[in-house]
Amino acid sequence: MTPSDTKLDAAAERVGAALCAQDDAWGTSGWTRRKFLGGLGLVGVAALGSQLVTARAAYAASPTGAERTLITIFLRGAADGLRILVPASSALGGDYLRTVRRALVPADADLRALTGGWALNGRLGPLYDQLWATGELAFVPAVSTTGVNRSHFQAQQYLEKGGSTSATTGWLDRVLALLGPGTTFRAVSEGDAAPLSVAGSQPCVSVSSIDDFVFPGWDGILDPSRAAVAQLYRGLAGPLGEDVPTTMGALDTAAAVRTAKLLSLAQYPGGDFAASLKDLAAMLRAEVGLQVATVDVGGWDTHTEEANQLDGHLAAFAAALSAFFTDLGPVRRKRVTVVVMTEFGRRVAMNASNGTDHGHGSVMWLMGGGLAGSGVYGKWNPLSASTLTDGDVPGLNNPFDVLGELVQKRLGAGSLTDVFPGYTPTPLGLANTL
Repeated sequence: MTPSDTKLDAAAERVGAALCAQDDAWGTSGWTRRKFLGGLGLVGVAALGSQLVTARAAYAASPTGAERTLITIFLRGAADGLRILVPASSALGGDYLRTVRRALVPADADLRALTGGWALNGRLGPLYDQLWATGELAFVPAVSTTGVNRSHFQAQQYLEKGGSTSATTGWLDRVLALLGPGTTFRAVSEGDAAPLSVAGSQPCVSVSSIDDFVFPGWDGILDPSRAAVAQLYRGLAGPLGEDVPTTMGALDTAAAVRTAKLLSLAQYPGGDFAASLKDLAAMLRAEVGLQVATVDVGGWDTHTEEANQLDGHLAAFAAALSAFFTDLGPVRRKRVTVVVMTEFGRRVAMNASNGTDHGHGSVMWLMGGGLAGSGVYGKWNPLSASTLTDGDVPGLNNPFDVLGELVQKRLGAGSLTDVFPGYTPTPLGLANTL
């Protein structure tokens, strides 16, 4: 017997032991279809065996190449919409804004003119240069809804549950239920943990990096180990007999994604956000049937020295997204819509630390294909002491109106009654079905 055979036998025995333990716990441990392995990593064959039995994601229609994708990016910490999308004209309240937060209003030279007196923070210039003229960059100011308060946790939870504090699932999970079966990689959460928006019964692959989504092993044992695991489940009825082949197929798909990633010519900056976008671009170019994806970006709670802190974040954010759209190319990105949101806005007036405190109305912005055109959508009240609500931008535009329109027009979902309980979205006319 060779050393490799000995190692393989030992690994197989560990897998068997793990299976026995898992069988005992199957009915009581709360395993659900959505608890899909989140990037296997080099954790050992036995650990792989115990994860495989939770992978109830066996939908496997081949990608048609015609699906559309909605990517939601959540800026955790409450990004200051008034420094991102600036009401620069007097008609929009720009003069008042300069009196209460002069140090936080970018100079005219640091702004990119949009339309109707609005301007964009110049740190987002790469996105403006790439997407504005082609009709792929849109904004909605004064975004909030009844039920959101100034608590980060409460506001994030409320938005991700789709406006229902009693919901046990996320709004995107309910969208996936509406869309019906898809491929294993139809829903992907990039990051260390999946957000509440995808919590529920629908399978969602959670990965910190597609590079780690591999069968654990090393040269000389990798192929025999994989064969051993497949043999253990061969012909087995029930969940195990379905999930193991599905997971093996997912590993093969991940390998194809890594190949697409290696072929990328886009120059991504460093950082976790850029790495997540590079993964998603590779999945899209590999045509794995990706319909919904989520990415979280932290660090937007700018109570002190906001100008430098926020502008640094925006510059890195724009560089990563610009590389992402370059990676997709002008044709492929027509099938991808990106929506950026945050839990709430900041106070209109600057605080004593050259920053801003928790406020209300925020900004959402959209990029990519399927937009009605570049521009600023929704309602806006010119800023003044009399138009603010407790010193905040009022919530004039409901975030679920934006999300609902994207889900219906871009993903082809039908009724949204179950997606946003108790609320019927009203489209703002910012997306199309083409």
